[in-house]
Amino acid sequence: MVYVKLGDYKDLVESKSNYDKYYIAIDIGGTNTRVVFATYNGDYYVLKEFPCSNVTCLINNLKDIEENELKQFNTPVACSIDLAGPRLSQYEIKLTNYHVDDCHLNLMQLPKKICPPQTLYILNDLESGAYGIIPYIQRKMTREIFTDFIHPSETKGPSSSGIYIVLAAGTGLGVGIIYYSAGEFRVIASEFGHISLVPLTPEEEVIFEKIKKYLPSIETTRSNFNLEYEDLVSGRGIKYIFDNIKTCTRDLTSAEIAKEANECTGDRTNDCVRALTLHYKCLFRAAKETSVGLFSSGAFMIGDNIVRNKVFVNSVHQDLEDEFKNHPKLEWLSKIPVYVQKDIMNLNLIGCIYYATTRMLND
Repeated sequence: MVYVKLGDYKDLVESKSNYDKYYIAIDIGGTNTRVVFATYNGDYYVLKEFPCSNVTCLINNLKDIEENELKQFNTPVACSIDLAGPRLSQYEIKLTNYHVDDCHLNLMQLPKKICPPQTLYILNDLESGAYGIIPYIQRKMTREIFTDFIHPSETKGPSSSGIYIVLAAGTGLGVGIIYYSAGEFRVIASEFGHISLVPLTPEEEVIFEKIKKYLPSIETTRSNFNLEYEDLVSGRGIKYIFDNIKTCTRDLTSAEIAKEANECTGDRTNDCVRALTLHYKCLFRAAKETSVGLFSSGAFMIGDNIVRNKVFVNSVHQDLEDEFKNHPKLEWLSKIPVYVQKDIMNLNLIGCIYYATTRMLND
């Protein structure tokens, strides 16, 4: 393990360790939030995990942790938070996976002990996921949670040099970029989620045109409907593709489409199989374009989506490798490995811990 889970709050108390210096990492999801107490080397205790989908609930729970679980401890050295949503101003963030009537977080609302303002760091969720890969690269342990999906013979695995791109299917996010500079790894959270994706076959042309005509009634504030990465590689993208590819009248959710596709991998005529195949082809299409543009040393595919669908992903391995290499710069792409996450691991939380425990060393 890169960072070891030492237990929960009860275990922290029973350890009788006097942590004068510790770090807080907070992973804010759309339905659940996790708050951990990390030691100087990144090993951690889970202080609390609670269901939450609005700002009021978040603030109340953080105050509760501050007043109870952290009562006997000093203020943490630093706190790192990952979340989904744009920064509207210096202090205000819109949490896009929270209820719309209570989704605006003002950082000044955060309790000051658990989230010390001078050492409070905010990451978006793909950014934290990218940071979560770094400890595995540093310790040459990427094979613990990644499979070498496309592995050029001369590649020996990720190294402390070069540029690596990070993509997460099913989230509709952009592309994270890991690079090494001045003795440390850094991450750039890009907006490659808005790159245009074009159809490459006559069948895709028909499907893409249907989706473009389908979107105005759903995304009423949008004016341009040329398809971009987020339209096709997001969770909603799976349903967009299915609804415009299906030969039946069934109305399925994204989860139901994925479930059936995993159960029917051998049937290439199945609508769910066809939809999920195109969904992942679009993921690899975006990966190859950003890999070429950044002259990357490798691509990481992360997230629960690709892990839970690994049976299906493995069944269309050749389709995805062919998609990745279908490019004028084949000579470049044939040397770029693609690593796919194989086990459920909260890389967002690992990334928050990594960022909190290393940022203070570099500031």
